[in-house]
Amino acid sequence: MEIPSTIRDFVDAMSSADGERGGLLVTEDATFRLPGDRDLPAGEAGARAFAAKHAESDGRKPSVELIDAEQQPDDRWVASLRFSSREVASGEIMYEMTVGSVFTLDGDRISAMQAFPSYEEAVAAASE
Repeated sequence: MEIPSTIRDFVDAMSSADGERGGLLVTEDATFRLPGDRDLPAGEAGARAFAAKHAESDGRKPSVELIDAEQQPDDRWVASLRFSSREVASGEIMYEMTVGSVFTLDGDRISAMQAFPSYEEAVAAASE
């Protein structure tokens, strides 16, 4: 099954640090959970806060790229993403890793997003 455009567009918006565009792709009460049990505000404010984490800072620009996503038996998708940090001045990649995320959809909007330090952890969480 094809990955929903909502997930693709959300990942692109986050990587571009475009919280306004990301906010249009989430439900009013969408939840965001980051590794370390860190929660962000709900809804559009959470999308903006998450996008801000991908903004240029200290001469570095983090980015994320959707590699693949698999639908679960419910409205959830487990995604594999490439997360990297690039030095802006030189363009040098400082680090790159594969991370995971579980997206829950409500129609054509994201109602929950939980990020994990690895794809395997996202798969395990989706199985619970």
